[in-house]
Amino acid sequence: MVADVPLRAFAGHADHVPDAVPLIDLDVAPPRAPTRPGALHRRLVPPRPVLVLGVLVLVLLGLAAAVPPAPAMVPVLSAGGTAAAAFALGPAALYTATFGQNPNSESGIRRYDLPAGTQVWATAVPQNVQALTVDAASGVLLARSGSDPRMTFLDAADGSILWHLESAATSAIALTNGKVLLRTDVGKTTARLSVADARTGAADWSRIMDNRSEVHDGPDRIVVIGADGHVTTLRFADGALLGEGDLGVRLPVQQRDYATADAVVVSVVGDRIYVSRREQGKTSTTAYGLPALTVDWRTTGGPVGAVYDCSPVLCISDTRWVSGLDRADGSVLWSDPAWSSAQVTPQGLVAYDQSENPEAAVIDPATGGVVRRLGHVVTLGEVGLRSDTTVPGRTWVGVTDRAGRPHTVGSLDTAAPYGCEARMPYLACPTTAGPTGVWRLPAP
Repeated sequence: MVADVPLRAFAGHADHVPDAVPLIDLDVAPPRAPTRPGALHRRLVPPRPVLVLGVLVLVLLGLAAAVPPAPAMVPVLSAGGTAAAAFALGPAALYTATFGQNPNSESGIRRYDLPAGTQVWATAVPQNVQALTVDAASGVLLARSGSDPRMTFLDAADGSILWHLESAATSAIALTNGKVLLRTDVGKTTARLSVADARTGAADWSRIMDNRSEVHDGPDRIVVIGADGHVTTLRFADGALLGEGDLGVRLPVQQRDYATADAVVVSVVGDRIYVSRREQGKTSTTAYGLPALTVDWRTTGGPVGAVYDCSPVLCISDTRWVSGLDRADGSVLWSDPAWSSAQVTPQGLVAYDQSENPEAAVIDPATGGVVRRLGHVVTLGEVGLRSDTTVPGRTWVGVTDRAGRPHTVGSLDTAAPYGCEARMPYLACPTTAGPTGVWRLPAP
């Protein structure tokens, strides 16, 4: 259990390092141009048709001048410098981590308030940090490294270190609602699954499982799928058993090529488990209801792959295409070899093609038909980041309104739009120059 893992708090904060530059938008109207001395002021009376036309033009120009300009994104912060290693966007703050001088040296973690862009605190942690996760519900910031097993839990408000883990056998699966879900290998064949308080590290509950098990967490439950196909559903809060059953397959048997080789792909989507399999050339997909693992439906002869939510339908993807399935009975509604994956966005169902730098399109969930081409787009909720095909590194930013219509609000320079985070009204991105930039976006 978590209590077995040694805990130690690091005291002290690093000095404040003003490596961020708040950007202030100055909207000062220019002075009115003076009248030229000696200018001739003479009233010219044109013929009547010209006069009417002139009045109409003036009216139109007046209406145009009265229409406010389209809202635009505003830069508010540039942080981290060229040593930026990771960042996380909170509700009204940006958290950054900067690289130490060598792989084993300390990292500096900082908080900047938004929209002011002022640095609130700076704290040194003992490991190089390459991932930050913030839990707004508990006010906890988790700092992790890509290679160092140590994890540090900080108070997001003041930067103080709450507790930390040093066990190489322990990994954090999820940090949510003031709880952290941990997995610790305790032997050659067993592992301990546990939930601890995110602010203290105190264990709420723990459970021993096969170390080859897959763990899927949700808002209020945890699904553990054993290598023997046994499924156990636990309540997140206290670890109580909600239900269990057997899928009748052994895992893992996943293959890269679902279309030609025998394979079993298990997906947890909402309150169901989907088992898609190919065996001796025959295919099937079965939907099991959680937690009792009752069979809701089973189809044969369809595609094999990973099942995921494409509301109002289900999507199933293999190495060759995306197909849409009816949620009620699993029947195939459409299949398209042009796509490799799809996701639900405020614009609708967006599919991505098979290219290395994929292009996207809004598609009809019922038919799979293309509704609108989007280009090279990364979608972050209501924010869309579209790569400019003519200017390398330039990315156009769009905000989707409540009617599902995207509106371009500006551009930024980044070579990695997939590394951006959006939490309205803010967008944070790694920039081409190195620092992490934050922009305030207009309301959709």
